[in-house]
Amino acid sequence: MINSDIGIKAVGEMILYFNGGMPVYQHHKKDYKSFRYITSMMVDLKTVNHEDIISTFKVSKESVNRWLRTYRTEGGSGFFREKKSTKHGHVLTDEVLVSVQELLNLGKTPKEIGAELDIKQDTIQKAIGAHRLTKPSVPTAPLMHEKTQSERSKEDSAAALGVGCTNVAGRIEAIQKKK
Repeated sequence: MINSDIGIKAVGEMILYFNGGMPVYQHHKKDYKSFRYITSMMVDLKTVNHEDIISTFKVSKESVNRWLRTYRTEGGSGFFREKKSTKHGHVLTDEVLVSVQELLNLGKTPKEIGAELDIKQDTIQKAIGAHRLTKPSVPTAPLMHEKTQSERSKEDSAAALGVGCTNVAGRIEAIQKKK
């Protein structure tokens, strides 16, 4: 029961709504559009109140208010209209995408491309994230051969000694200047 007048009953895969024992509406268990429509219609007609819907169906107050607003502004058709398709930006047209991709392939960064083509860097980054553009992987430089400690020691021992070890007079003069 939703309240003392309105009741619900699940019969197989269908949900039936009753008013005083008489069936008034039914929908499939997974038909959420019809559920939103009938519950908002009952709230609008004042046969039930918000709290009845919230407590019976365990939905949020915000959801009930949103459904009621849709019902009052668009009517029942507001629940059954086709969803709007996803909007694509107007900045990265097909022609611009081609030129941006060419610049990416040349190794330019999104920041450089944005400055050159007067496009926000973030727009280019989002297109890369959405796989509308591909950022080529940076070629790695060949690794230099790292020398071992013994190879470095041999090089150090073969190198000429600095003047600090052989210039005794200069060392003595430096010490005397410090004093």
